This record gives sequence, structure tokens and C-alpha cells, in this order.
Amino acid sequence: MERPKVTQEMIVQAAQKLATDNGWDHSQVADLAKVYGLHMDGYKLAKELESRCYWDISVMDVDALDCMDDEVRSIHRAACMAWAKEHNIQPPLPVGTMTTEGEITGICEYDAACYLIREHGETNPSRHLIVRFEDARSLG
Repeated sequence: MERPKVTQEMIVQAAQKLATDNGWDHSQVADLAKVYGLHMDGYKLAKELESRCYWDISVMDVDALDCMDDEVRSIHRAACMAWAKEHNIQPPLPVGTMTTEGEITGICEYDAACYLIREHGETNPSRHLIVRFEDARSLG
């Protein structure tokens, strides 16, 4: 079973939350969902909304739009957590395995189906990469 991807429905859901929080109307939800792209910050979203949808943007709008990417990521994370639970996704490699990125030192509790990996040569014990189960490659 494949991990969920960010969908247009997730983007619309995030846009609706921002609209509710900021008093925007239904057409503004549609505009925001239309112009949003992954990892866009509030400034980039504001520029797109001004040029493509003729919004009159304020500084407060830019601040509000800065939350869009976090909201989409939060909705996507929740979908991934539900997917991992529903399908009982288990780590294919045990803790201690050496991978192409480094050593698996644990399972991430914040992100679904992800390892904590200490990079090769990393001396800080609290610094880890977060790597999806399906992306980790064993050296052995």
C-alpha cells in the first residue's frame, strides 16, 4: 500500500481553514487552492494571488498566507498517520541497520512510518535525519 500524497482535496481543506480563520469568502478559497504549490511561503502566494486572481493583498494577508504550507503539511501528516495505522505499516529494517544515509537509531514518533537515522560521521547524538521506511536503503 502506497503512502498518501498531497491531494487537491487536502489543499482545499487547508484553504478553507485559512479562509475561516481570516474571514475570506468561498471564491477566495478557490483562488488560494488554485495558485498554491508545495512549499510556497506567504509572500510567493500573495504575489500569485495578486497577479493571477487580482487580490488586493495586505501585510496581514501575507502573514495569514504564510500558514498555508504548514496547514497542508499538517493535513498530509494526519493522512499518513492514519494510513500507517490502518495498514499496520511496520519498519522493514531493524534499528541498528547501516543504510546509505547512516545508522538507523530509532523510529520517528512524529512522522508516519519513518526512521531516525544518524548520518555517517555525525557526532551530535541528538541530530537525526527523518527518512521514510520506503526510502531507506540498507548497505548490506
